[in-house]
Amino acid sequence: MQQTLRNLWFLALSTFIEGIRHKALWAIVCLATFLTMANISVAELFSWDLGKVSVEFGLSAVAFTGLLLVFFLGLKILADDLERNRIYLLMSRPVAGWHYITGKYLGLALTLGLSTIILGGAAALSMQYVLWQYPAFVPPNFSWLTYAMAMTCQWLALLMMLAVSFLCFSFASQPFVALLLAVSTYLVGQNMELLRRVVLENAHAGILSGQEKFVLALSWIFPNLSLFDKKYVAAYGFAFSGQEFLLLALYCLSYCALILFLSSRLFNRRELA
Repeated sequence: MQQTLRNLWFLALSTFIEGIRHKALWAIVCLATFLTMANISVAELFSWDLGKVSVEFGLSAVAFTGLLLVFFLGLKILADDLERNRIYLLMSRPVAGWHYITGKYLGLALTLGLSTIILGGAAALSMQYVLWQYPAFVPPNFSWLTYAMAMTCQWLALLMMLAVSFLCFSFASQPFVALLLAVSTYLVGQNMELLRRVVLENAHAGILSGQEKFVLALSWIFPNLSLFDKKYVAAYGFAFSGQEFLLLALYCLSYCALILFLSSRLFNRRELA
């Protein structure tokens, strides 16, 4: 047990340090800073709802840059382990396959968490400036607590996509193939809730009529990322209960645990091949 915890801690810490030192991270952070500062200019282009535009733009900038980190930084670090043969050095030690997958995932999750805090703080500063400049356009019932919960939901969605990218990496022959599969899964996950509602609540769903069970099965396989999109809730000051937040966190943890378990099994088979 101690050896397992030591392996996980070593892999998580080394991945976190590698992540914050990687040039790709700082390039993406610079892009995010530019987008966040552009929030001020973009919001001033509108003559109404400036506060809502600022909140939605700030959260969108954080979500976009977070995805870039998952797709390009996360998969890049995993691919480097293969290309530079570091993975074989690790596996030659008493390190199991699930140690490698879990430790790497935890390290990248910490990197994503740190970047989300930095980017979210920068977005909050730009939003505060817009709200301060135009107090008449501050959304009614706007709450910084709801903003923080919406930001946390963005991070949870990124964790799910990070787990999916690990799954793709565990069986894909090339990192580029893993990237394509992860991006495709993201696009499906973003629209899964809409597709589920169209089929289950609409009697005239076209070629998908009568395919309720198939669509329902897909909604359990692909991550339902639209559930974590709370930009409109924060922007319009809608109610966001703690119970819903906890259910989303539980859904995220359960989905990530299952995907990482499958990733470890596939990764072990890949190493044995």
